[in-house]
Amino acid sequence: MENVQSIKTKAYELGADLVGIADAEKLNLNPPDSRWPQTPKRIWEECRSVIVIAKRIPFGFFRSKDLSTRLYVAQLIMNRLDNIALELSYFIESLGYYAFPAAQNYTDPELKRATYAPLSLRHAAVEAGLGTLGLNLNLVTPNFGPRVYLQAVLTDLRLRPDKMLNNPICLGPKCGRCLLACPVDAVGHWKLDKRRCSMKAQRYGVASLIKHIHKIIDAQTKEESKELVKSMDFVSFWQALRTGAGAYGACFRCMEVCPIGDDYSKHLKDLYRHIPEITMKKLNKIKEMITAEKSGIEVLGFVHSSRWILGKDI
Repeated sequence: MENVQSIKTKAYELGADLVGIADAEKLNLNPPDSRWPQTPKRIWEECRSVIVIAKRIPFGFFRSKDLSTRLYVAQLIMNRLDNIALELSYFIESLGYYAFPAAQNYTDPELKRATYAPLSLRHAAVEAGLGTLGLNLNLVTPNFGPRVYLQAVLTDLRLRPDKMLNNPICLGPKCGRCLLACPVDAVGHWKLDKRRCSMKAQRYGVASLIKHIHKIIDAQTKEESKELVKSMDFVSFWQALRTGAGAYGACFRCMEVCPIGDDYSKHLKDLYRHIPEITMKKLNKIKEMITAEKSGIEVLGFVHSSRWILGKDI
């Protein structure tokens, strides 16, 4: 208990806004996808606890209309989280145990899937009691809705884990604002089309870079090829390679419109009450979801993720 309190206090002193502790064995027993297990055990056999930390996005961030500024600030937050996790690891090791940060936003080559990191921070955050998953399977916290970034520290120190929230935060299709606002219509019925989402969320990621290189190679003339090399997209890819900005976490639309969190009504509601992306197709999609849930039809997305949507050990 003493170690739990001292570690949480240190994390807050270092700048974390939310801190929770998950039991590594529970994460091992409940991988998000059993085909591609993102578990502490795969990373480190001796891991006993996973400390999940969150940093909120500055409220003023969502008032900026400049994408490059947003990408820059988002990258600063993720870098700050990495630094907090590293310092927290040193602190835990000063107590006589081992610890290190999770590989945030890095693909695990052994999983052979470009969208899979070694550990799913969203699911670990639910296990650590920080929130539950929403309709789009993003983490939703009571304090800041989905407007946080995450990092985690793995340690062999056995800590008393925090309890899962035991109550869903997201209303699902009854709200559906993330679905209505998604610019690429990637939100499904308690699921997310990652390939569609990546078109915006990873606009300067590896897949987009490869496509751009193919355009340069397949250009019909040298002049067309040179224009693609001199384009702003090419500059953005260079910036992403240098800083990581835009390679991930580059779409903020579902964060802006989510009404959950103490910050929404005070800082965002006046700007994002109206959703211009609404279409009849999306509205009908939501109606079908609500009808399916009322009629008791098995929703595969919910069945697969019910543990983290409900926030309870089932």
